Amino acid sequence: MINANDLKSFLTTARTLHLTKAAKELGMSQPALSHCIKRLEAEVGEEVFLRRKDGLILTKTGQFLVTRGQKIIDELLSISTYLETGKAEDKKTLSLGLHASVGTYTLPYIMKELSDFSLNLNFGLSREVTAMVQDGKIDCAIAINPYPHSNLVISTLGEDEFQLWCHKKNFDNSFLFFDPQLHQTHFILRQLEKKGIKFAHHVEISNLELIAKLVYEGNGVGIMPSRVVKNYYPKETVVYSKEIKPFLDRICFVYSLENKYNVHIKEFKNKLQSLFN
Repeated sequence: MINANDLKSFLTTARTLHLTKAAKELGMSQPALSHCIKRLEAEVGEEVFLRRKDGLILTKTGQFLVTRGQKIIDELLSISTYLETGKAEDKKTLSLGLHASVGTYTLPYIMKELSDFSLNLNFGLSREVTAMVQDGKIDCAIAINPYPHSNLVISTLGEDEFQLWCHKKNFDNSFLFFDPQLHQTHFILRQLEKKGIKFAHHVEISNLELIAKLVYEGNGVGIMPSRVVKNYYPKETVVYSKEIKPFLDRICFVYSLENKYNVHIKEFKNKLQSLFN
């Protein structure tokens, strides 16, 4: 059975990824901390860290234990609080995954309106954060067009449109900016080719906010989601060509089937829905 103190020691070490720093923070010797980690690994049956000269790296098991371990510690604290005070501390802690660009128009609302939640944020492409939910590494995610899976619950929050944008008045139409990692981009590029709409220079940029800035400054035309553009420059930018059909995005809230009845996830989803209504 996993010892609670060993689990706390592991979580601190996982955050610092350095035994000396973790031991100092915990107020214990490094050998004592190493013993805690080894005892935990013996209980788990696998290594939770890979040792390197420059520090530690979490194994897949270690990553899983970080997500689940914090929930266990929170529950133990809640039980301890109840035994001491007679009142249960219902701490709302969730690990949330999302694309940084989605975060530009969701996180300000979340931080203000859902301040009673303690969030551990994880950033990545929508397919990456969806996979993290599926693998049990995080609790939930805000994902764009997630693929259905038998272990996932997917709820649509709202919609967005991926299309061509330019400055309202002056811009250089010889430059086209886009993120090549997104399949929405290639949907637009195929249409441009079919319509015979050409740009002298194709510039690949894996940052939608930078593309929005370049478009705003009149440096060229950008392939971007409407919500990102309108979040920054709602009055200065317009759709470049009505000949090009936009790609319709579904913005979804994703969580695992095992969390279907989790009251915190349900509450978070319902409050988040207000942003898109």
